[in-house]
Amino acid sequence: MSFHVHLPLMRNGVLLTLLLISASLAGCTGTSGDEAAADGVDLKVYYDETVGVVEQTWRNGQQTGSQSVTLTFDFARVTSTDDPLVAFFVAPGDGRDEIVTDANQTASIDVEYATHGLYALTYGARTEGGAEASEEITVRIDLRIDWQDTGTTNPDDATIRVMTDGTQGVDRVAVSSTVANIGNVGGVFGRAVSATWELVDGSDGLRATGSAQIADGQEETWEGSSGPAEAAEGDWVLRITLDTDDEQVTVTSVIDVLHEESESSAQPFTSDQSEVDKI
Repeated sequence: MSFHVHLPLMRNGVLLTLLLISASLAGCTGTSGDEAAADGVDLKVYYDETVGVVEQTWRNGQQTGSQSVTLTFDFARVTSTDDPLVAFFVAPGDGRDEIVTDANQTASIDVEYATHGLYALTYGARTEGGAEASEEITVRIDLRIDWQDTGTTNPDDATIRVMTDGTQGVDRVAVSSTVANIGNVGGVFGRAVSATWELVDGSDGLRATGSAQIADGQEETWEGSSGPAEAAEGDWVLRITLDTDDEQVTVTSVIDVLHEESESSAQPFTSDQSEVDKI
């Protein structure tokens, strides 16, 4: 008995099988309409910094100045293949509402921070059809206090606001403080002063301390650093006490409220990036 193989039928069967497999694979890799629309947005956003320092100036117990931090986000190279872009936005992550701009009017958003913290910032773009593409980054804003108390026999306490609206508390508070014993004219009747520095937390706990004997006309610097603070903790204090009220001193302190260095990397626009964007 002989068997005859019909090759055309086999070929047709193989083709049918391949078509069925191909169709099933296409179903596995497909995306929903919303996902496809979001995928059509190429979110190329550029920003030079993700770190900043808010600076405060205090003179003789009064705040005389403050410098906030402004971060700029450039949306000029964001594109959408499926649907027109209608809005760009940035949510600062500090409890404020998101900042929204018309995509047809401007392609840049400035975000100002006046208080320190680690913030989960979100930026993104929206299309006319309601699709949205966004990305979250971490922004680190530290605080520096420039404190000076001039010609005093009883230095004021320096108040340090450690409370933050960010995602976590302060990593540490670092202090560099100089007490200068103002010399008497001609060195007559001048005497040494003993100064004690205390860094006190919001629960009246002593975090760091130091002391020094300062001769007439001389100065001494103390540097101290604390451990972490909770995000909702009350104000800290840098307190300086003298062993006499007969001698005038000038206090100059730099107080840094520092957060963990866990910020996202910056994405500055460069000439090299311009060539990449053309591809």
